[in-house]
Amino acid sequence: MNGLPVNKKWREWVLRWDRMQERYLVARSDRFAVIAQVIRDTQKHPKVILDLGCGTGTLSLYLLKKIPNVHMVGIDVDPTLLPLARSRTFRFSDRTRFLQLDLRGKTWVDSVPVPVDAVVSATALHWLNEQQLKRLYHQVSALLKPGGVFLNADHVGSDCPLIQDLWDKQRQTVQKAQRHDADDWDGFWKAYLGSLGPKEQKARTRALGKWEGIEQGLPLAWHFDELRRCGFSSVDCFWRHACDAVYGGLKNKRPNA
Repeated sequence: MNGLPVNKKWREWVLRWDRMQERYLVARSDRFAVIAQVIRDTQKHPKVILDLGCGTGTLSLYLLKKIPNVHMVGIDVDPTLLPLARSRTFRFSDRTRFLQLDLRGKTWVDSVPVPVDAVVSATALHWLNEQQLKRLYHQVSALLKPGGVFLNADHVGSDCPLIQDLWDKQRQTVQKAQRHDADDWDGFWKAYLGSLGPKEQKARTRALGKWEGIEQGLPLAWHFDELRRCGFSSVDCFWRHACDAVYGGLKNKRPNA
C-alpha cells in the first residue's frame, strides 16, 4: 500500500490519530453514535454511504460495524491518510472503497457510484470556504437518492461575537483538560510525516495545496438555509456541544417538496 509508514505499524498510527482527535473534540464517539442512529432511523436498508473527508477511516469503520451489509465509499484528498483508512477497515475490504479526490473541485462526484443512501462527514468540511461548501451541498443533493440523509459533524460558529468568544473559551478549557499523552495536531503530523518517505511527503503537499476554510465553522442558520436551497427538508441539529454539532437533513422525495 503506497503511502504507509515505512515501519508498517499502521495500528499504532490510527490509534495515535484517534487520541489526537479526542484531545480537541468533546465526546467524539457520541457524534458517531448519533450519525449511525439517524441513518438507521431514516433509511430502511441503506446500501451505500459516502464519507466525505474520511481521513483515517474512523467514522467509516464505525458505520461498517453498526449498519449491516452497508458499503462505504470514503473520499479524501490526502494520499497519506487513505492507506491508514484502508488498513483500518481491512476486515471489511469487500464493502469499502477509498478514493483520493478533492472535494473543493467540481469533478469528484463523477467517481462516486449513485445513488447513495447517506452522505456523512466528521470534522472535515470546515476546511472548505463558503463558495466551496455551497457547491458541495448541491453535489451531495445530486448524489443522494430521494429521502436519503446528509449528516455532518463539525465545528459551527456564531453570528454573535460574544457567543463565539464564549465557545472558544469553552473549547480551550476542554482541550486543557484532555489527556496529555496525546499529540497535538502539529505533533502528530511531524511524527507521521517523519515516518514516510520523501515521495509521500511531496504527494501530500501537492494534493493539499492552499486551504481557505473557516476553522471555527459557519453558523448553523447558514447551513440550514443552504441545505434547504439544495433540496433538503427536515433540516435540523441532531447533537450539539458548544461550537461542535451534528446537523443535516433529508433530501426531498419530490422536487418541489
